[in-house]
Amino acid sequence: MSTYQLSIITPNGKVFDGQVESIVATGMDGSLGVLAGHTPLVVALKNGPLKVKTPTAEKFYAVSKGILEVGRQNHVFILSDYATEKDTLEEANRYTS
Repeated sequence: MSTYQLSIITPNGKVFDGQVESIVATGMDGSLGVLAGHTPLVVALKNGPLKVKTPTAEKFYAVSKGILEVGRQNHVFILSDYATEKDTLEEANRYTS
């Protein structure tokens, strides 16, 4: 599967910066999935879980409201007030509810 660069950035610095195969984020209008080659866009995020699939593992984050930008250079940025890695999707979901 193709990969792309994902950067999760908070006021305290980068929480994640690496190659991923896909993400599923919580947008204001519902869940949003992003694969490599996605059309450029900017989406407002609300508090919710973030599922990140890397070539070797799945990671889960509790993410606050913010912005998700899919850029033209196959680079995705998530800018939020906070983002914290969690062990499971359920834990990430509980943390942001």
